[in-house]
Amino acid sequence: MADPIGDAIQALNILVVPTADGSGSPTMTALFGNIQTFTTAIFGISSDMQKVSADIKTALTDAATVVGKIGTSIGSAGSLTDVAGAMTALQSSLSLLQTIAPAGTAAVFNSASGLFQAIQSQLTALAGDAGKTIADAATELAQLAQLLTALEGLFP
Repeated sequence: MADPIGDAIQALNILVVPTADGSGSPTMTALFGNIQTFTTAIFGISSDMQKVSADIKTALTDAATVVGKIGTSIGSAGSLTDVAGAMTALQSSLSLLQTIAPAGTAAVFNSASGLFQAIQSQLTALAGDAGKTIADAATELAQLAQLLTALEGLFP
């Protein structure tokens, strides 16, 4: 398996190019500006579309915040294996909470569990197949958070 986080960053490079360390401002491409013009027109059509745009923007903000905080946090971990073990423990706890939580809150635990499972899969791939270090993972997560934040600009 390739580097899944790096692959996502590379795929987004046609719109936005991150800085080397994931801090500061990324570089927007010409295509970003063209798409921004299009999305502004589409999401400006009605109040319902503006709400959809706001929801997408909020989701991108939330995802960027989570990814950025995980990247910052794992930078001080011993290894990607340590982080994977912590994610497994967290998922086990969330699974337990899903079984005992009231129906309305179980969906939140399910969503969180899915997020941590996805992140664990990405980090496991980095550690095993791509041979990356904890520092590489932290940098890639910072870059991904930077790109997600920049993508908010596509939604008015």
